[in-house]
Order: sequence, then C-alpha cells, then structure tokens
Amino acid sequence: MRLNLKSRLTFVCILICIGAPAFAQIIKQDSHKFSDDTATVESLRNKSRKLQSSRPDSALIYAEQGLSLSRKIGFKIGEGNCLNRLGVLFWKNGRYDRALSFLLSSLKLREEINDRLGVLKSLNDIGIIYADQGDNVKALTYHFKAKAVAESLHDKKRLSIVLSNIGNCYLKLNKIESALSYELQAYAIQHQLNDRASMPNTLSILGDINYKLGNIPMALEYYRLSIPYAIENDDQSAIVDTYNSMAKLFNKTNQADSSLYYALNALKTAKSAAYAEGIYNSSNILTEHYQGKNEHLELTYYKQAVAAKDTMFNAQKIKEVQILSFNEAERQHDLEEERQHENEQRLINLQLIGIAIFIPMFFLCMLLLSKSRVHRRVIEFMSVLSLLMFFEFVTLLIHPLVLLISNHLPAVELLILVILAAILAPIHHNLTHWLREKLAHVQHHSHHSKSAETTEND
Repeated sequence: MRLNLKSRLTFVCILICIGAPAFAQIIKQDSHKFSDDTATVESLRNKSRKLQSSRPDSALIYAEQGLSLSRKIGFKIGEGNCLNRLGVLFWKNGRYDRALSFLLSSLKLREEINDRLGVLKSLNDIGIIYADQGDNVKALTYHFKAKAVAESLHDKKRLSIVLSNIGNCYLKLNKIESALSYELQAYAIQHQLNDRASMPNTLSILGDINYKLGNIPMALEYYRLSIPYAIENDDQSAIVDTYNSMAKLFNKTNQADSSLYYALNALKTAKSAAYAEGIYNSSNILTEHYQGKNEHLELTYYKQAVAAKDTMFNAQKIKEVQILSFNEAERQHDLEEERQHENEQRLINLQLIGIAIFIPMFFLCMLLLSKSRVHRRVIEFMSVLSLLMFFEFVTLLIHPLVLLISNHLPAVELLILVILAAILAPIHHNLTHWLREKLAHVQHHSHHSKSAETTEND
C-alpha cells in the first residue's frame, strides 16, 4: 500500500514538473497576445485621430474597431480612450447628442478605473460640447473640474488647453477681461513648452478678443499667426474657425472681397472635414454677403446653413442632450453623496480607532496609579470607568450588526439588545468585583512592603 502511495505521489510530481513549463508558456503567450491587442487598440485610435480632418468616415470606423477590440479583451483604458475618440468625432460632425453620450460614458468608465488623465480629457471635451451648444455656464463647470485635475497631475500642456477653453467661454459670455486673462495664461504656458499643436486655437481666440475690443489690427495679427500653426498640425477645425473670424473682420472693415475669399475657403475646408459648426458659420457669412446681390447664391448658402443647424440643433437632439445632461447630473449627485458618506464613515472609523487605543491606555494608567499612594476610591472609580468604557465600546461596535440583523425593526432590535445586556451585565459585574479585589490586594501588598522598608530603616 505504501509503495502504491509513493508511486502515485511520484507520478503527480512528474506531471507537475512536465506541466509547469507548458502552463507558464501558455500564460506568457496570453500575456504577449494581450500586449499585442492593446497595441492594436492604440494604433486604431491614433489612425482615427490622424484621419478625423481628412477622412472623417474612416476615422469613425477605426475608432469603432478600437472600441470593439478593447471591450473584447477587457482593456478598460483603451475602451475609455476609444469612447472619448468617438465623442470627439461626433462633436466635429455636429452630432452633439451622440458626442455627449460617448463622452459621458467615457467619463464614467475613466472614473471607475481611476484614470485621472482620461478623466481630465473627458471633462474638457464635455465642456466644449456644452460651449458649442451655447450653455457656457455648464461648460465652465466641466472646464474648471478639468483644470483642477490638470493642476493635480502637474500637466502643463493640458492645463493650457483647458485655460484656453475657459477663456473662450468667458468671451462668449461677454466677460472680456476674464477671457483675456485666461487666454494669456494659456498662451504663456504654450509658448514656454513650445506647444505648436495647441497654439492655433489660443491665438485665434486672442484674435476674437481683440476683435471684440475693437483692436482690429491686433486681432488680424493674431489670426495670421494662428493659420501657419493650424496648417502645420493639419487642424482643419482651427483653420475653419480662424478663416470665419477673418471673414467677419473684413466684412466689418468693408473689405468685401477679402471677406468672401476667407468665407469660401472656410466653407470648403469645413465640408472636407465634415465640420458642421464651421459649415454653419461660413454659410451664414456667405448668405449675408450675397443678400440683395445674388438671390440664387443667397438661397443656396442659406439652405446649407439651415441643414448644418438642423444637424446640430434639431428638437430631438436637443431633447436627447437634455436627458443625458439630467442623467449625468443625477450621477454626479449620487457620487457626491457617496463621497460624503465615505468621509463620514472614515471619520467614524478614526474615532473608533482612537477609542480602541484610549481604553487600554486608560486601563494601563489605572494599574500604574494603583501602585502609588493615590486614594483607593479614586482607583476603584477609574477601574469601574474603564470597564464601563470597554463594554460600551463593545456595544457600539456591535450596534451596526444589530441594525442589520433586525432590519431596523424596533421590536427585533430591542430583543437583541436585551439578550446582549443579559450576557454582558453579569460579565461586567464579575469583572468589576474581581478587579476591586485585585486592586485591594495590590494596594495592601504595596502598603505592607513600604511598612517593612520603614521598619528596616528604623
């Protein structure tokens, strides 16, 4: 029988020795496969980002493929990134309802996995959606949240982008001084970092601010500085926005030919990038330009403006955005309540820990004092008090469990507390009696020792 058992153990050991390397190899292969798949997700996302201006349809396909793969392999960071990418693409196309849906999903996921950089990006992009819809107050709420995250991460590049967006919101709210302050802060950081990708929008907004201030030459200079950076980074939306701003400026200064030139270029670029807001703005400028001059062209551009506006702001989409906003507000409210509850619970736990440390320290002090000349009644009082604190502390710890078991039913809760009291009261009484006798013995022994010392000295 023993030989049989030894043989079996030997066989099992041989199997383990043979199987372990194979199992390790499988794990290694799975790890490599996951790493390759995550790299594929990031590659698809980067392709989508690069093609969003020139081939928006292809950009959308790549982002959807990235989202599908990241969900398949459980790559949460990649899923959040691809959700955000889809949100940006739909925003560029003027589909604010779809854009907001994807961005809010991205924000929720990134909060769950504590992806702070991802949260920063989602908050900033959600703020842009609300700003484009004219709700600049709500946009500022998200931008200031993004600003706080950027500062906590010490991410100067993204901080400058958020500051620029905050300035743009203040500009739309006609708070020019605040707008100028934030844009100058953004530009200072971008200039320091030589961040050529972020400069086009900031320079263009600085041009808009000077245009509002009536400083036309300075506004035009900022617009002209913005264009080369936008072209260098293939930032089609920045090019369109700056061209439209220049068209408005030249229209105001009665330079109709220059206004027409930039408006037509803006419309052409916006159409190639499927940039709905840019199409809407340039079509409006062209409608105004041809008003009373060419009825056919006026009507053509007016129809284009209406179509672009409908893409962005039809009644159904506005309703969907409102529902999404309401649901997100409810979610944020629930999160805030949860954070408050966690803070309260943390405070309670700290107090319990403090009490748990204090009670044995108090008892130790009482024992030390019992060996001194402190009056016996004081020691007895301290001993009774320490026992009372201990048993009340036990009751305090048990109370949440009592509530859970009783399901907050008063009758059941009372019954459980009576049973606990029936158990704890005799124990408390016996311990008190024992402690008094112990202390009396200690003090008697201490007094006897001191008497013996006195006799010896005599």
